[in-house]
Amino acid sequence: MSYTVIARRFRPQRFDDVVGQPHIVTTLKNSIKAGRIAHAFLFTGPRGVGKTSLARIFAKAVNCMHGPTDEPCNVCENCVSIASGNFVDVIEIDAASTRGIDDIKELRETVRYLPMKAKYKVYILDEAHMLTDQARNAFLKTLEEPPGHNIFILATTESQKIPYTIMSRCQRFDFRRITEREIAGQLEAICAKDGITFDEGAFHYVAVEADGSMRDAQSILEQIIAYSGQHISESDVINIIGIVEKNVISRIVRSIIEKDLAGGLSAIESTLSEGYDVGQIYRGLVSYLRNMMIVKACGGVPDFISLGEEEEKDLQQLIRDIEYYEIQNMLYYMLRSEDLMRGLFPRIALETLYINLYNLSQLKDVDRVIAELDRASAAPSHTTPRPASSTGRDEAVAKAVFTPKTDEKIQEISSREAHSPRQTEDARGFVEFLKKKKPFLGNMFDSCECMLEGEEFVVLIDKKYGNFIKSEYEEIKDLIDQFFGRAMKVEFRDASDTKRNILEEYVKEAESLFNL
Repeated sequence: MSYTVIARRFRPQRFDDVVGQPHIVTTLKNSIKAGRIAHAFLFTGPRGVGKTSLARIFAKAVNCMHGPTDEPCNVCENCVSIASGNFVDVIEIDAASTRGIDDIKELRETVRYLPMKAKYKVYILDEAHMLTDQARNAFLKTLEEPPGHNIFILATTESQKIPYTIMSRCQRFDFRRITEREIAGQLEAICAKDGITFDEGAFHYVAVEADGSMRDAQSILEQIIAYSGQHISESDVINIIGIVEKNVISRIVRSIIEKDLAGGLSAIESTLSEGYDVGQIYRGLVSYLRNMMIVKACGGVPDFISLGEEEEKDLQQLIRDIEYYEIQNMLYYMLRSEDLMRGLFPRIALETLYINLYNLSQLKDVDRVIAELDRASAAPSHTTPRPASSTGRDEAVAKAVFTPKTDEKIQEISSREAHSPRQTEDARGFVEFLKKKKPFLGNMFDSCECMLEGEEFVVLIDKKYGNFIKSEYEEIKDLIDQFFGRAMKVEFRDASDTKRNILEEYVKEAESLFNL
């Protein structure tokens, strides 16, 4: 007996078997129960997310001998024939090969005839965007006034190529990428049914590699089983897919955060020596930084990210002493450097990229100096001075404890800011409110200085993330109005110039006082 691959064996046969598309499943089931079955549907989304499978399930549901029903029985003659692909009243057309005007004219002829065995004739048009212009125009005539016994389901990965005249005559359903957690869970269920054991977290790599496609994930699983046999280890998955182990990527990222430049370059060198290529290290870093950014911004691991227990613990330790916008900056810089990894000198490009990421992590020191100086200026003035550190000018400035003389200077500099509004309790209250409503924005605002000037809410923002905050203006404005219970004016100001001027004056005074 011939072997049937996993992707076909475990293809969903009922609505409840479909993974990752609950919004579509619920809508289709409700429409069948209510008897409000449209004549044309457009299923659009990435490859391998269930468009054709769901079209077949829908065809079974409307033509089941016990229906139309919101869940096909899968045992009657009609359901079995549709599942096997030889039911006369369910016609699947591959528009990539059957795309010409003559093919569509032939289809227009057949739609006039009543179904032979079922209630509806269902036409599933796969890769519908591949139709020629003439074929689309001919097909449009069919969609305008179709006979009541016909249902058309158009499936496509490129909805932007479907003319609006056709799209407007269809109920559109947008399929989403399946989450890593859902993919990993489904692969575990498949292995359990086939009696195959596996290491915890082994399928996380497969889920990431599949990029939201269940079919791709099942194909990779097929290859891994052929290699591993009855037990799938994490190392087997890594070898098959050809990805860099998470602990290696973690070591490289940790070297940036802990300012260990030599250690990071050494980790890259040893990884390349083991046979991995630059692209694999690059993709591993992008994936890891993406997880770090989202976990930091959300304050925990969201449902759409799949992490093993050890990996989550390691990641939480890494993000403890770093702000999410710092991770965002590193990730943004990496994405901009993607083309360099494909150039003539990919190794040098990767090493240069790593050093640039390392340098980016040093930028936060300026903000730290300002914060230290602000705290020092607010401290009691009559304190015992300690010698300046010898490790560098900024550290000396940041760690200096101010004498009465320096305190007078600080007061002199600070008095120049006296007329500027400072952060208010009401403004801080809004930030706490925002953290609960929108954790991502709340964490961002927590790094800003917020204040009230009469009926105006002022935010001093840093250039690092100013563009993003400004892009969310409407939502932020609504939340501010909601918190204060009245319409407020909102103004975003660039804090960098103010901070730079203050820092320069602090540093000049500190240099003169400590002879730096």
